[in-house]
Amino acid sequence: MLEVSTEPLHIKTGELIAEKGEGPWYEPLFTDGRNNVGLICDVPGAVNDHHFHPDFDEFWVILKGDLEFEIGDYPIISAGKGDIVLAPAGDRHLIRTMGVGSSVRLHVSKIGSNHESKNERSSEIVPFPDQTEPPNLLHTTLNTVIAQKGEPQWVSSVVQNPLNTANLIYSAPGTPHNAHWHPEFDEWWTILKGELTWDLGEKRPIYHVKQGDIMFVPRGLKHYILTQGDETSFRLAITDSEGLHVYQEGDEDAPPPRE
Repeated sequence: MLEVSTEPLHIKTGELIAEKGEGPWYEPLFTDGRNNVGLICDVPGAVNDHHFHPDFDEFWVILKGDLEFEIGDYPIISAGKGDIVLAPAGDRHLIRTMGVGSSVRLHVSKIGSNHESKNERSSEIVPFPDQTEPPNLLHTTLNTVIAQKGEPQWVSSVVQNPLNTANLIYSAPGTPHNAHWHPEFDEWWTILKGELTWDLGEKRPIYHVKQGDIMFVPRGLKHYILTQGDETSFRLAITDSEGLHVYQEGDEDAPPPRE
């Protein structure tokens, strides 16, 4: 079982995917104490062993390729790079890689989950839920959220449940994110577009993070995030759903950050 890292992690998924090849393969990445996070690479036509999870929502971020998702008895979802797909607790899910190239998806699954619960897809397809805005859409695309929220700067919660909050953050070039830290939970990000830097203090290097990369910052480390270059950035920030208070500079009740 993976242990929660007490040091920052910069996972360069592009390099990892290039090193491991076309697949199929699975690469566990890290745990944040609630979730196990890993990369799944499949070849065209590959289908996962369908199952459901009775006790948590599973979600995926598509990093490469085209996939079809059967979620519950809803119509098939076609998803591509940058999309976020959610399978609510209790809903059977089957995932198929489409097209001519391999696919890579980041999975976020509850620690201790199993894949043994089975049921069959109904012969009668039901309409999608009557919901047009996040959080907890079955399928979230960047273009759809931009159309709803407009130009940066903004934050939109795309996954919200007892286990996780996943916020989509849209930033313009040069837009800073105020330095802060979290004393009770680790935070990590998947970069969906653009380039950013993470400054964790004078005693640590500045991390240059780009599209596809994952940045993990353990609790207590103050982090300053800046969108670089001339392109807007999208990052999906994953935290827990309880300790969401952010301690800011000048908060007399805040414990000191780590160095």
